[in-house]
Amino acid sequence: MAYGQSGHMALHFQNSFGLSNVTSARFIPLVSESVMETIGQLVENNHYGRLAESPVHEGLHEVSGEVRTEAHPIAAGAFFKAALGQSSSSPLGGAFLHTFVPVQADWDPAAAVPPFTLEIHRDVGSAFVYGDLLANTLTLEIAQGQLLAAGMTVLGGKFSQKASSLPVYPAGRPWTWDVVSAGYNGAGVSHLRSLTVKFDNRLAAYHTLSGGKHPARIKRNGSQTISVEGSLLFEDQNLFSEFINQTEKPLTVNFAGETTAGSYSNLLTVEVPRLRFSEFKPSMNGAGELEVGFAGKGVFDSGLGYGLKITLTNTQAAY
Repeated sequence: MAYGQSGHMALHFQNSFGLSNVTSARFIPLVSESVMETIGQLVENNHYGRLAESPVHEGLHEVSGEVRTEAHPIAAGAFFKAALGQSSSSPLGGAFLHTFVPVQADWDPAAAVPPFTLEIHRDVGSAFVYGDLLANTLTLEIAQGQLLAAGMTVLGGKFSQKASSLPVYPAGRPWTWDVVSAGYNGAGVSHLRSLTVKFDNRLAAYHTLSGGKHPARIKRNGSQTISVEGSLLFEDQNLFSEFINQTEKPLTVNFAGETTAGSYSNLLTVEVPRLRFSEFKPSMNGAGELEVGFAGKGVFDSGLGYGLKITLTNTQAAY
């Protein structure tokens, strides 16, 4: 019998699209995964003088699904690089500062962002290896009383199998809800109850006549988007006024983790330099404190060159 808690997953960045890699493992603690290969079933339209269905042929192959984790201060950087497409790192005392912003050019002619291979061991037989994957979306979610959750949807690729690797996980603990500090336009927002930030690459798999049954490239079919939603206690009308006036001002969310490398913490900062509210719904639904749901989008800042920036301080040298 196979157990989910006995499985594991590793992410390996590839040097090129079309060549899977299983030699640079970054093991990521896993909550759940739904990555699988689908194989299209191509039924002939020809008729053969019978009532039975016409012959079936093997159709297009495609890998898709989602992986979810409680964001680890070192492992999460692999998600950020995969989705946003780039990272830069610099020493910071005994730690390292990593900056992730969405790329404004494709990684290469076949891949919009860096391709990677996922090695997933499902506690039975050989490990499942999915190559030529790209990160389509990245989601960060925090709610009161919970750990910071990270989700990444993937699209690709090619399937194979190999002997399972022995997992080795980095040291560190996920961020909890009580280490969060948030600010809007420089003013603290202390009454958040939940917050979700989602980045979408808007990717699609493209097959060609000479590319075989697997995707020949994974490219964009729309513009990058950044969405923000959450809830807060209705203590004032400050943010409601920002919604009514349709302003675009910066949102900053900090997660201060445990101290490492001397005086440096596992620090995560998510910045949306121009957040524009699209929904703000104050309403009374009975007794108790009023809670308001809101939604908005991150608008690209042409002066800064991005609409979303994630910075991460930890003991990892580079991604």
